[in-house]
Amino acid sequence: MSRLADPYRRIFTPGPTALHPLVQGEIQGALAEGFVSESHRSPRFRTEVEGMVEALRALLGVPDDYRILVVGSATEAMERIVAGVVREQSGHLVNGAFARRFRDISVNLDRRVETVEVADGEAVPGPDEIVAESTSASGRLLGSGAELLAFTQNETSTGVRIPPDQLHAWARRAREAGALVAVDLVSGWPTEAVDPAWIDAGFFSVQKGFGLPAGLGIIVASPALVERATRLQEEGHSVGGYMGIPQLAVAADRHETRVTPNMLAIRLLRRVAEAYAREGQAALARQTDAKARTFWDQVAGLQGIRPFVTDPEVRSRTILVAEIDGGSGPVLERLQAQGFRAGGGYGGWKGRHLRVANFPVQTPEMMGELLEALARTGPFAGKGK
Repeated sequence: MSRLADPYRRIFTPGPTALHPLVQGEIQGALAEGFVSESHRSPRFRTEVEGMVEALRALLGVPDDYRILVVGSATEAMERIVAGVVREQSGHLVNGAFARRFRDISVNLDRRVETVEVADGEAVPGPDEIVAESTSASGRLLGSGAELLAFTQNETSTGVRIPPDQLHAWARRAREAGALVAVDLVSGWPTEAVDPAWIDAGFFSVQKGFGLPAGLGIIVASPALVERATRLQEEGHSVGGYMGIPQLAVAADRHETRVTPNMLAIRLLRRVAEAYAREGQAALARQTDAKARTFWDQVAGLQGIRPFVTDPEVRSRTILVAEIDGGSGPVLERLQAQGFRAGGGYGGWKGRHLRVANFPVQTPEMMGELLEALARTGPFAGKGK
C-alpha cells in the first residue's frame, strides 16, 4: 500500500478513519470524467455496481448465489434486516453499544426480543456454554422461537470480538433451530475471516475497514434471507416498504440500486475492494494482527494504561481500546498537539477510553509513529496494572 499524504497519516479515529491512498486520485478521476453527473440507471454506472459486487465476492469469499444489497449505512442495514425477516421475535447476543442498537431497533419495530447480554468488554458465551443453571445460551436465544439471531462480531464501542470459529458455531446452531443469522461486520471485514456462507446477512459501512468517506452501507444477503422476506411480503406483512429486502434484491439482480445512491462511494468501494483482493484477506489479516501485537507490546511498557478487554483471544485487532488511569482526555489532547487524532470512549466510556483504529489503511509505519507519540504523552496518571 502506498503512503498516505498528510493529513491522513496521523488519523487513528475508529470511523470515519484515515482515507485509503486510492481515494484522492479516484475522486479526481471521477470529477474529470463527469462520472458524478452520470445517471444511476446508465450502463456506465451499472458497470461500476457490477464491478463493486465482483470485487467484494473475490475479497470476502461471497458465494455466487448471495446478493450484494446497497443501503445508506450499517444502522439502516439493521433496520432493513429486522423489518424484512422477523415477523414476531429476534434473538440478540449483546456485548456493547452497537449490538445493543441492533436489539433496540427490533424493539422499536415492535418485535419481541430475547437477549443474552454480557458486560461491555467481556466475551459472549459459546452456544454450548451454560449461562444460568441448566439453560444454555443457544437454548435461551433460539429455543423460544427467535426467527433471527443477530450479533456484532467486532464491537467498535469497546474493542471486544467474537472469533470467527465461535461465530460459525453460533451460526450452525441458529440454522439448526430454523433461524436466520445476521452479523454486524462493520469493524470486522475485510480482515476477519468470517465466512459469508455461514451467515444470512453480513453487513458493514465503508468508513472503517475500507478507509472511505461515510455514506454507504452494504448487506451481503443469502438466498434464504431474500426468500424469507419475499414470503412474508406475499403473506401481507410489511417488510420495509420501498427499501424492503425483496425490492433491494430485484435491483441488485439488474446491477442497480433501489434509489439514487452514493454513486461516488460505490466507485471508490470497487477500487479499494479490488486492491484489497489483490493483497488477499489472509495477508490483510496478518498485517492487522502484527500491528495489534506491536501496539499492545509497547503499551505494556507504559504506566497507567492497559487493555480494556483483558482476554487477548477476544480482543479486537481493528479497534484497540485502552483504559487510562485519570481519564483519556489529557492523552487525547497531547496526541492532538502532536498532530495525531485517535478516538475517545464511546457512550458511557467517554472520558475513560482511548480507541485506536487499526484497519488496513493504518500502516505499520503509521502505527510506529503513533506509539512514539503515545510514549511522549506519558507518564500517565496512576500506576500500571
